[in-house]
Amino acid sequence: MKNNTHFKSTLMMIALAASFGSSQAFALDSSNDANKGIYNASFKALDTDSNNTLTELEAKKEKLFATNVNFVEADANYDGLLNEEEYTNYRSQAEQKNVKRVLNDSLITSKVKANLLNEEGVKSLKVSVETHQGAVILSGFVDTEAQIYMAGKIATETEGVKSVKNSLMIKKD
Repeated sequence: MKNNTHFKSTLMMIALAASFGSSQAFALDSSNDANKGIYNASFKALDTDSNNTLTELEAKKEKLFATNVNFVEADANYDGLLNEEEYTNYRSQAEQKNVKRVLNDSLITSKVKANLLNEEGVKSLKVSVETHQGAVILSGFVDTEAQIYMAGKIATETEGVKSVKNSLMIKKD
């Protein structure tokens, strides 16, 4: 039984690693023409005075630039305005960063699930694992207090995990 579980988790990790690499390569391709068209249309929609630049007030209509910090970071030439290139570059970088975070969180979730599958004493199919920015949340029902402890320990020791919130509960009969 243990060999079968180990085989399943190894197979899962190989599949996830392959999909992670191909997803990252696709998602981080900044030369994607579809995105450039979307960015161009968004820029033009924000440019209410049609002068091919965005003031801080115009840019604030987009959630990404709601804070002054992001606007200042995007303003590469420090002129207090965003031209289309500055807008596109900053938005593209922000979206790439978010995609990378989501992929990293997915990889962490998969690693935790695989590690739980490898542990004979934990009913890992009953344990839900969610990850956001490296913070893992365990939820679901198990049979014993020892399983709650073991699942938390396994998650904490998994590479990439920054914190664990263990919300597992003992199943009532």
